[in-house]
Amino acid sequence: MTLDIKKYTNSIAQENSYLLSNASFNFVIDPGSEPEQLIADLKASGKPLASIFLSHAHFDHIMGLDELLLAFPDAMLFLHAEEHSWLQDPKLNASQLFLGQPVTSTAQPNAYIIRAPYLFGETELSVRYTPGHSIGGVSLIFEKEKIVFSGDALFYHTIGRTDLPTGNQEQLLTSIHNELLSLPDDYVIYPGHGPRTSVGEEKQNNPYL
Repeated sequence: MTLDIKKYTNSIAQENSYLLSNASFNFVIDPGSEPEQLIADLKASGKPLASIFLSHAHFDHIMGLDELLLAFPDAMLFLHAEEHSWLQDPKLNASQLFLGQPVTSTAQPNAYIIRAPYLFGETELSVRYTPGHSIGGVSLIFEKEKIVFSGDALFYHTIGRTDLPTGNQEQLLTSIHNELLSLPDDYVIYPGHGPRTSVGEEKQNNPYL
């Protein structure tokens, strides 16, 4: 069975959440602000939720986290160690700035081991460290399927903003060039906002690159 991908676009910041499924397991990337349909689809699948991966810990990507973990308490949560504290810090996760009220989570994540493969049945996932939008930003690579989840590092014809805490444009551009544009052109990119694209498309037509 190939890896099935379902995208949910949430309203608060048009952030994308993703439900991935193989023959045995489900995975979630970036539970956003409206997790209800995601949770319903997970329950209807009849397969366990193995893991939740956070590309980074800005508020719009973590708002559904506690509700998701309440429904699936056995799921493993992965977030880069640099942003563990952001789950409880509304200034760092930018909720205080954008919403005027705090968004926090009580979740206790496991740190990523950078580039180490994670095996879930027949599915292998590796992690690339892509800071710049935020200090703990990562991208998730499925080499067999030729897909990458880029978080808020790289979007269709644009790149992530770098004016929030720990943002750094030079670092972001280095991350994109070294870790994402080094992938083959036919890799499909699923970003944290907006439509999917490809490595080749961004090499040729992204004005920021």
